[in-house]
Amino acid sequence: MVEFDEELLNTDAPEENIKKIKIWLFQEQVRIQAQSDELQDMKRELQDLKRSLDREKSILEIREKNLKKRYDDNELFIARKKKIIEDAYQQLALDRKALECERLNFEHEKGKYRRQKMSDMRNNANTYQQYEAGALDGTSFFRGVDNELALRKRYKELLKIFHPDNKCGDTKTLIRIQAEYESIKKQYYEA
Repeated sequence: MVEFDEELLNTDAPEENIKKIKIWLFQEQVRIQAQSDELQDMKRELQDLKRSLDREKSILEIREKNLKKRYDDNELFIARKKKIIEDAYQQLALDRKALECERLNFEHEKGKYRRQKMSDMRNNANTYQQYEAGALDGTSFFRGVDNELALRKRYKELLKIFHPDNKCGDTKTLIRIQAEYESIKKQYYEA
């Protein structure tokens, strides 16, 4: 611009210079218009790019929100499952303790019953037979049985308790129970 002003002031032949200036102005106007068009194109491209980036950003935000929700739901689900499993383990521990108490009570009652039988045996030597190696007399298993149905019921209950497959099972006791059962069963069938 400064060159243009200087040239206007220093002109000797105004008509020739005016033509040159007009041409130069026209060229400058074309150049400025071209740059303006180029800038407009760049502006449109940048706006399009911005819109596409905004769309992608919103899609990513929605996806992130969905993933976070799914993650939170999974965390909640896992926490609930963990609570259920912990409760089940606590219940299992309580059941084990109760079962152990029942087993100890049964062992205690069994020992108490043996001591009572041994005491009765010493008091009534005529009524009971001698035990081999400290074993119980088989007749004690069916005490109080007065009919065949009660006999079978008691026999099944004793099998469940003393069967060798059970934890507290005993083969020798089971053999004595079967022998006693057979002898008492014969009494019912003879009568």
